[in-house]
Amino acid sequence: MATPSTTFFWRYVAALVVVLVLLVGGTWVIVKATTDHLLYQTATRAAQLWAKYLADNVVDLEQIAAGEAPSSASLTFLATARTSGAVFRYTVFNRYGYSMLVADREKVTPIDLSEFNPIAAEAVKRDRAVVDAKEGRAPGEPAYFAQAYVPALVQGRPVAVVAAYVDLTAERESFVWAFLLAALSLCSLTALSFGVPAVAWYRRTREKQHADRRIQFLAHHDVLTGLANRARLIERLEAALAVMPSTSGLVAVHFIDVDHFKQINDGFGHDGGDFLLATVGERLRALTRIEDMVARLGGDEFVVVQTGFAQKSQAEEFAGRLAQVLRAPAYFREQEILATSPSALPSPRPTARAPNGCSRARTSRSMPARRRGATASDSSRQRWTRRCRSGSRSRR
Repeated sequence: MATPSTTFFWRYVAALVVVLVLLVGGTWVIVKATTDHLLYQTATRAAQLWAKYLADNVVDLEQIAAGEAPSSASLTFLATARTSGAVFRYTVFNRYGYSMLVADREKVTPIDLSEFNPIAAEAVKRDRAVVDAKEGRAPGEPAYFAQAYVPALVQGRPVAVVAAYVDLTAERESFVWAFLLAALSLCSLTALSFGVPAVAWYRRTREKQHADRRIQFLAHHDVLTGLANRARLIERLEAALAVMPSTSGLVAVHFIDVDHFKQINDGFGHDGGDFLLATVGERLRALTRIEDMVARLGGDEFVVVQTGFAQKSQAEEFAGRLAQVLRAPAYFREQEILATSPSALPSPRPTARAPNGCSRARTSRSMPARRRGATASDSSRQRWTRRCRSGSRSRR
Protein backbone atom coordinates (compact mmCIF):
# COMPACT_ATOMS: atom_id res chain seq x y z
CA MET A 1 0.00 0.00 0.00
CA ALA A 2 1.39 3.37 -1.01
CA THR A 3 2.16 5.75 1.81
CA PRO A 4 1.59 9.53 1.53
CA SER A 5 5.34 10.12 1.36
CA THR A 6 5.69 7.56 -1.45
CA THR A 7 2.78 9.11 -3.35
CA PHE A 8 4.28 12.58 -2.97
CA PHE A 9 7.66 11.26 -4.12
CA TRP A 10 6.30 9.75 -7.33
CA ARG A 11 4.24 12.84 -8.05
CA TYR A 12 7.36 14.92 -7.67
CA VAL A 13 9.26 12.60 -10.02
CA ALA A 14 6.44 12.84 -12.57
CA ALA A 15 6.52 16.64 -12.33
CA LEU A 16 10.30 16.61 -12.88
CA VAL A 17 9.90 14.40 -15.95
CA VAL A 18 7.21 16.69 -17.38
CA VAL A 19 9.36 19.77 -16.82
CA LEU A 20 12.36 18.05 -18.42
CA VAL A 21 10.30 17.03 -21.46
CA LEU A 22 9.00 20.58 -21.81
CA LEU A 23 12.52 22.00 -21.58
CA VAL A 24 13.93 19.57 -24.12
CA GLY A 25 10.94 19.98 -26.44
CA GLY A 26 11.07 23.77 -26.11
CA THR A 27 14.79 23.78 -26.86
CA TRP A 28 14.20 21.65 -29.95
CA VAL A 29 11.41 23.90 -31.22
CA ILE A 30 13.40 27.09 -30.63
CA VAL A 31 16.51 25.78 -32.37
CA LYS A 32 14.39 24.47 -35.27
CA ALA A 33 12.60 27.79 -35.69
CA THR A 34 15.89 29.70 -35.53
CA THR A 35 17.50 27.41 -38.10
CA ASP A 36 14.54 27.68 -40.48
CA HIS A 37 14.58 31.46 -40.17
CA LEU A 38 18.31 31.69 -40.90
CA LEU A 39 17.95 29.32 -43.85
CA TYR A 40 15.08 31.37 -45.24
CA GLN A 41 17.01 34.62 -44.84
CA THR A 42 20.09 33.16 -46.51
CA ALA A 43 18.10 31.69 -49.39
CA THR A 44 16.06 34.80 -50.14
CA ARG A 45 19.10 37.05 -49.82
CA ALA A 46 21.03 34.96 -52.35
CA ALA A 47 18.15 35.01 -54.82
CA GLN A 48 17.68 38.74 -54.43
CA LEU A 49 21.38 39.42 -55.04
CA TRP A 50 21.38 37.30 -58.21
CA ALA A 51 18.27 39.01 -59.54
CA LYS A 52 19.70 42.47 -58.81
CA TYR A 53 22.99 41.44 -60.42
CA LEU A 54 21.16 40.55 -63.63
CA ALA A 55 19.03 43.71 -63.57
CA ASP A 56 22.10 45.90 -63.17
CA ASN A 57 24.10 44.24 -65.99
CA VAL A 58 21.49 43.77 -68.73
CA VAL A 59 21.25 47.24 -70.26
CA ASP A 60 18.36 46.55 -72.62
CA LEU A 61 15.88 45.18 -70.09
CA GLU A 62 13.28 47.74 -71.11
CA GLN A 63 13.49 46.57 -74.75
CA ILE A 64 13.37 42.91 -73.76
CA ALA A 65 10.32 43.58 -71.59
CA ALA A 66 8.69 45.32 -74.57
CA GLY A 67 9.07 42.14 -76.65
CA GLU A 68 12.27 42.92 -78.57
CA ALA A 69 15.09 40.43 -78.97
CA PRO A 70 17.98 40.83 -76.53
CA SER A 71 21.23 42.31 -77.79
CA SER A 72 24.26 40.12 -78.42
CA ALA A 73 25.95 41.55 -75.29
CA SER A 74 22.89 40.69 -73.21
CA LEU A 75 22.73 37.18 -74.71
CA THR A 76 26.39 36.64 -73.88
CA PHE A 77 25.88 37.86 -70.31
CA LEU A 78 22.76 35.72 -69.83
CA ALA A 79 24.52 32.65 -71.21
CA THR A 80 27.37 33.19 -68.77
CA ALA A 81 25.12 33.95 -65.81
CA ARG A 82 22.86 30.93 -66.25
CA THR A 83 25.78 28.53 -65.92
CA SER A 84 27.45 30.17 -62.95
CA GLY A 85 26.69 29.73 -59.27
CA ALA A 86 23.56 27.99 -58.03
CA VAL A 87 21.10 29.88 -60.25
CA PHE A 88 19.19 27.40 -62.39
CA ARG A 89 16.83 29.86 -64.11
CA TYR A 90 16.34 33.54 -64.92
CA THR A 91 13.04 35.03 -66.12
CA VAL A 92 12.38 38.55 -67.38
CA PHE A 93 8.83 39.90 -67.00
CA ASN A 94 7.32 43.11 -68.27
CA ARG A 95 5.92 45.60 -65.83
CA TYR A 96 2.49 43.99 -66.09
CA GLY A 97 3.71 40.60 -64.89
CA TYR A 98 3.94 38.73 -68.21
CA SER A 99 7.02 36.61 -68.94
CA MET A 100 9.12 37.74 -71.92
CA LEU A 101 12.40 35.76 -71.67
CA VAL A 102 13.64 32.64 -69.88
CA ALA A 103 17.28 31.69 -69.40
CA ASP A 104 17.83 28.24 -67.82
CA ARG A 105 20.83 25.91 -67.71
CA GLU A 106 20.18 24.74 -71.26
CA LYS A 107 19.47 27.90 -73.27
CA VAL A 108 18.21 31.48 -73.41
CA THR A 109 14.73 31.57 -74.96
CA PRO A 110 12.50 34.58 -75.74
CA ILE A 111 8.87 33.69 -75.07
CA ASP A 112 6.35 34.02 -77.86
CA LEU A 113 3.32 33.14 -75.69
CA SER A 114 3.59 35.06 -72.45
CA GLU A 115 2.28 33.77 -69.15
CA PHE A 116 1.05 35.99 -66.36
CA ASN A 117 2.85 35.76 -63.02
CA PRO A 118 1.01 37.40 -60.08
CA ILE A 119 4.20 37.57 -57.98
CA ALA A 120 5.99 39.62 -60.65
CA ALA A 121 2.99 41.94 -60.89
CA GLU A 122 2.99 42.27 -57.09
CA ALA A 123 6.69 43.25 -57.13
CA VAL A 124 5.91 46.09 -59.60
CA LYS A 125 2.93 47.17 -57.56
CA ARG A 126 4.95 47.28 -54.32
CA ASP A 127 7.96 48.75 -56.06
CA ARG A 128 10.26 46.42 -54.14
CA ALA A 129 11.61 42.90 -54.35
CA VAL A 130 9.43 39.90 -53.48
CA VAL A 131 11.38 36.91 -52.23
CA ASP A 132 10.43 33.43 -51.12
CA ALA A 133 11.95 29.98 -50.41
CA LYS A 134 10.10 26.71 -50.81
CA GLU A 135 10.23 23.01 -51.56
CA GLY A 136 10.55 22.00 -55.21
CA ARG A 137 7.56 20.04 -56.50
CA ALA A 138 7.36 20.66 -60.24
CA PRO A 139 9.50 18.63 -62.68
CA GLY A 140 12.97 20.09 -63.08
CA GLU A 141 12.87 22.00 -59.79
CA PRO A 142 15.46 21.25 -57.08
CA ALA A 143 14.43 19.90 -53.67
CA TYR A 144 14.77 23.35 -52.10
CA PHE A 145 15.19 26.68 -53.87
CA ALA A 146 14.71 30.41 -53.40
CA GLN A 147 13.15 32.85 -55.83
CA ALA A 148 13.37 36.64 -55.98
CA TYR A 149 11.41 39.08 -58.14
CA VAL A 150 13.29 42.39 -58.40
CA PRO A 151 11.81 45.41 -60.25
CA ALA A 152 14.21 47.05 -62.75
CA LEU A 153 13.95 50.83 -62.56
CA VAL A 154 14.79 53.37 -65.25
CA GLN A 155 14.68 57.01 -64.09
CA GLY A 156 12.75 55.90 -61.01
CA ARG A 157 10.02 54.00 -62.87
CA PRO A 158 9.72 50.20 -63.15
CA VAL A 159 10.22 48.91 -66.68
CA ALA A 160 10.67 45.19 -66.04
CA VAL A 161 10.92 42.50 -63.38
CA VAL A 162 13.88 40.14 -63.18
CA ALA A 163 13.32 36.82 -61.39
CA ALA A 164 16.19 34.61 -60.23
CA TYR A 165 15.72 31.02 -59.05
CA VAL A 166 18.56 29.71 -56.87
CA ASP A 167 19.13 26.02 -55.97
CA LEU A 168 19.87 25.86 -52.21
CA THR A 169 19.44 22.13 -51.61
CA ALA A 170 23.04 21.68 -50.45
CA GLU A 171 22.82 24.71 -48.18
CA ARG A 172 19.65 23.39 -46.60
CA GLU A 173 21.27 20.02 -45.89
CA SER A 174 24.16 21.84 -44.25
CA PHE A 175 21.71 23.87 -42.16
CA VAL A 176 19.77 20.73 -41.20
CA TRP A 177 22.90 18.95 -39.97
CA ALA A 178 23.96 22.05 -38.08
CA PHE A 179 20.48 22.23 -36.56
CA LEU A 180 20.52 18.59 -35.50
CA LEU A 181 23.94 18.94 -33.93
CA ALA A 182 23.00 22.12 -32.08
CA ALA A 183 19.61 20.79 -31.00
CA LEU A 184 20.99 17.49 -29.74
CA SER A 185 23.81 19.26 -27.90
CA LEU A 186 21.47 21.73 -26.23
CA CYS A 187 18.91 19.05 -25.39
CA SER A 188 21.64 16.83 -23.94
CA LEU A 189 23.03 19.69 -21.86
CA THR A 190 19.53 20.56 -20.69
CA ALA A 191 18.80 16.95 -19.80
CA LEU A 192 22.11 16.62 -17.96
CA SER A 193 21.79 19.90 -16.08
CA PHE A 194 18.28 18.96 -15.05
CA GLY A 195 18.62 15.19 -14.83
CA VAL A 196 21.81 14.84 -12.80
CA PRO A 197 20.47 16.87 -9.83
CA ALA A 198 17.14 15.05 -10.18
CA VAL A 199 18.86 11.64 -10.05
CA ALA A 200 20.96 12.76 -7.09
CA TRP A 201 17.85 14.01 -5.32
CA TYR A 202 16.06 10.75 -6.13
CA ARG A 203 18.87 8.63 -4.69
CA ARG A 204 19.16 10.86 -1.63
CA THR A 205 15.40 10.61 -1.05
CA ARG A 206 15.44 6.84 -1.40
CA GLU A 207 18.36 6.59 1.00
CA LYS A 208 16.54 8.81 3.49
CA GLN A 209 13.37 6.73 3.20
CA HIS A 210 15.39 3.55 3.72
CA ALA A 211 17.13 5.09 6.74
CA ASP A 212 13.79 6.23 8.18
CA ARG A 213 12.34 2.75 7.78
CA ARG A 214 15.45 1.27 9.37
CA ILE A 215 15.26 3.67 12.31
CA GLN A 216 11.58 2.92 12.78
CA PHE A 217 12.31 -0.82 12.64
CA LEU A 218 15.16 -0.60 15.16
CA ALA A 219 12.97 1.38 17.54
CA HIS A 220 10.83 -1.74 18.01
CA HIS A 221 13.20 -4.59 17.13
CA ASP A 222 16.47 -6.11 18.28
CA VAL A 223 19.44 -5.36 16.02
CA LEU A 224 21.06 -8.78 16.21
CA THR A 225 18.09 -11.12 15.84
CA GLY A 226 15.47 -8.88 14.23
CA LEU A 227 12.97 -9.90 16.89
CA ALA A 228 10.76 -7.50 18.79
CA ASN A 229 12.53 -5.67 21.62
CA ARG A 230 11.38 -5.02 25.18
CA ALA A 231 9.40 -1.87 24.26
CA ARG A 232 7.52 -3.66 21.51
CA LEU A 233 6.87 -6.63 23.79
CA ILE A 234 5.29 -4.36 26.41
CA GLU A 235 3.04 -2.76 23.77
CA ARG A 236 1.86 -6.13 22.45
CA LEU A 237 1.26 -7.56 25.90
CA GLU A 238 -0.66 -4.51 26.99
CA ALA A 239 -2.87 -4.86 23.91
CA ALA A 240 -3.36 -8.60 24.51
CA LEU A 241 -4.23 -8.12 28.18
CA ALA A 242 -6.59 -5.24 27.34
CA VAL A 243 -8.78 -7.41 25.11
CA MET A 244 -8.52 -10.53 27.29
CA PRO A 245 -11.61 -9.75 29.45
CA SER A 246 -13.81 -9.64 26.37
CA THR A 247 -12.50 -12.89 24.85
CA SER A 248 -12.48 -16.51 25.89
CA GLY A 249 -8.91 -17.15 24.81
CA LEU A 250 -5.83 -17.45 26.98
CA VAL A 251 -2.45 -15.71 26.85
CA ALA A 252 0.78 -17.49 27.82
CA VAL A 253 4.18 -15.85 28.25
CA HIS A 254 7.15 -18.22 27.81
CA PHE A 255 10.43 -16.97 29.28
CA ILE A 256 13.55 -18.52 27.78
CA ASP A 257 17.25 -18.13 28.44
CA VAL A 258 20.31 -19.99 27.15
CA ASP A 259 22.22 -22.20 29.60
CA HIS A 260 25.93 -21.48 30.07
CA PHE A 261 25.86 -18.64 27.56
CA LYS A 262 28.82 -16.90 29.21
CA GLN A 263 31.00 -19.98 28.78
CA ILE A 264 29.85 -20.30 25.15
CA ASN A 265 30.60 -16.64 24.52
CA ASP A 266 34.04 -16.98 26.09
CA GLY A 267 34.86 -20.19 24.22
CA PHE A 268 33.67 -19.24 20.76
CA GLY A 269 34.09 -15.47 20.98
CA HIS A 270 31.51 -12.78 20.46
CA ASP A 271 30.90 -13.94 16.90
CA GLY A 272 29.98 -17.39 18.15
CA GLY A 273 27.73 -15.95 20.86
CA ASP A 274 25.98 -13.69 18.35
CA PHE A 275 25.56 -16.64 15.98
CA LEU A 276 23.93 -18.70 18.73
CA LEU A 277 21.55 -15.90 19.71
CA ALA A 278 20.55 -15.35 16.07
CA THR A 279 20.01 -19.10 15.66
CA VAL A 280 17.79 -19.23 18.74
CA GLY A 281 15.78 -16.31 17.40
CA GLU A 282 15.31 -18.02 14.02
CA ARG A 283 14.18 -21.28 15.65
CA LEU A 284 11.70 -19.54 17.91
CA ARG A 285 10.30 -17.53 15.03
CA ALA A 286 9.95 -20.67 12.88
CA LEU A 287 8.03 -22.47 15.63
CA THR A 288 5.51 -19.73 16.42
CA ARG A 289 2.41 -18.64 14.56
CA ILE A 290 1.72 -15.27 12.97
CA GLU A 291 -0.52 -14.21 15.86
CA ASP A 292 2.15 -15.13 18.41
CA MET A 293 5.11 -12.92 19.25
CA VAL A 294 8.81 -13.57 19.82
CA ALA A 295 10.94 -10.94 21.58
CA ARG A 296 14.45 -10.63 22.91
CA LEU A 297 14.64 -8.95 26.28
CA GLY A 298 18.41 -8.60 26.16
CA GLY A 299 21.47 -10.76 26.66
CA ASP A 300 20.44 -14.42 26.34
CA GLU A 301 16.83 -13.88 27.42
CA PHE A 302 13.89 -14.35 25.04
CA VAL A 303 10.12 -14.19 25.45
CA VAL A 304 7.44 -15.95 23.41
CA VAL A 305 3.88 -14.68 23.79
CA GLN A 306 1.35 -17.36 22.88
CA THR A 307 -2.24 -16.23 22.27
CA GLY A 308 -5.53 -17.64 21.10
CA PHE A 309 -5.57 -21.04 22.82
CA ALA A 310 -8.28 -22.50 25.05
CA GLN A 311 -6.59 -24.90 27.51
CA LYS A 312 -3.56 -24.73 29.76
CA SER A 313 -2.33 -28.05 28.38
CA GLN A 314 -1.83 -26.42 24.99
CA ALA A 315 0.58 -23.92 26.54
CA GLU A 316 2.42 -26.75 28.31
CA GLU A 317 2.70 -28.74 25.11
CA PHE A 318 4.00 -25.65 23.26
CA ALA A 319 6.56 -25.04 26.04
CA GLY A 320 7.81 -28.59 25.55
CA ARG A 321 8.22 -28.05 21.83
CA LEU A 322 10.14 -24.82 22.52
CA ALA A 323 12.54 -26.66 24.82
CA GLN A 324 12.94 -29.48 22.30
CA VAL A 325 13.78 -27.23 19.35
CA LEU A 326 16.31 -25.31 21.42
CA ARG A 327 18.12 -28.50 22.48
CA ALA A 328 19.19 -29.15 18.90
CA PRO A 329 22.90 -28.30 18.43
CA ALA A 330 24.04 -25.35 16.34
CA TYR A 331 27.16 -25.45 14.15
CA PHE A 332 29.47 -22.46 14.06
CA ARG A 333 32.49 -22.74 11.76
CA GLU A 334 32.15 -26.53 11.70
CA GLN A 335 32.09 -26.67 15.52
CA GLU A 336 29.10 -27.86 17.48
CA ILE A 337 27.48 -25.56 20.02
CA LEU A 338 25.14 -27.37 22.36
CA ALA A 339 22.89 -24.92 24.21
CA THR A 340 20.03 -26.14 26.34
CA SER A 341 17.10 -24.27 27.79
CA PRO A 342 15.37 -26.24 30.63
CA SER A 343 11.61 -26.12 30.85
CA ALA A 344 9.28 -25.83 33.83
CA LEU A 345 5.57 -26.39 34.24
CA PRO A 346 3.30 -23.35 33.98
CA SER A 347 2.35 -21.55 37.12
CA PRO A 348 -1.06 -22.48 38.56
CA ARG A 349 -1.74 -18.76 39.14
CA PRO A 350 -1.63 -17.32 35.65
CA THR A 351 -2.38 -13.63 36.12
CA ALA A 352 -0.56 -13.24 39.40
CA ARG A 353 2.72 -14.83 38.28
CA ALA A 354 2.95 -13.50 34.72
CA PRO A 355 4.18 -10.00 35.69
CA ASN A 356 6.81 -11.33 38.08
CA GLY A 357 9.02 -13.09 35.56
CA CYS A 358 9.50 -10.46 32.87
CA SER A 359 13.14 -9.58 33.49
CA ARG A 360 14.40 -12.30 35.84
CA ALA A 361 13.21 -15.59 34.35
CA ARG A 362 16.00 -18.10 33.81
CA THR A 363 13.92 -21.03 32.57
CA SER A 364 11.51 -21.73 29.77
CA ARG A 365 8.19 -21.01 31.45
CA SER A 366 4.57 -20.86 30.19
CA MET A 367 2.15 -18.69 32.11
CA PRO A 368 -1.34 -18.63 30.62
CA ALA A 369 -3.53 -15.71 31.64
CA ARG A 370 -7.18 -16.60 32.08
CA ARG A 371 -10.07 -14.28 31.92
CA ARG A 372 -10.80 -13.21 35.50
CA GLY A 373 -12.64 -9.94 35.08
CA ALA A 374 -11.72 -6.46 33.89
CA THR A 375 -10.53 -5.19 37.28
CA ALA A 376 -8.17 -8.06 37.93
CA SER A 377 -6.81 -7.99 34.38
CA ASP A 378 -6.17 -4.25 34.49
CA SER A 379 -4.34 -4.58 37.80
CA SER A 380 -2.23 -7.46 36.53
CA ARG A 381 -1.38 -5.61 33.33
CA GLN A 382 -0.27 -2.53 35.24
CA ARG A 383 1.92 -4.57 37.64
CA TRP A 384 3.44 -6.55 34.74
CA THR A 385 4.19 -3.42 32.77
CA ARG A 386 5.79 -1.66 35.77
CA ARG A 387 8.04 -4.65 36.42
CA CYS A 388 9.02 -4.94 32.75
CA ARG A 389 9.94 -1.27 32.59
CA SER A 390 11.74 -1.51 35.92
CA GLY A 391 13.71 -4.46 34.58
CA SER A 392 14.55 -2.47 31.42
CA ARG A 393 15.93 0.40 33.49
CA SER A 394 17.92 -1.92 35.75
CA ARG A 395 19.69 -3.49 32.74
CA ARG A 396 20.79 -0.18 31.31
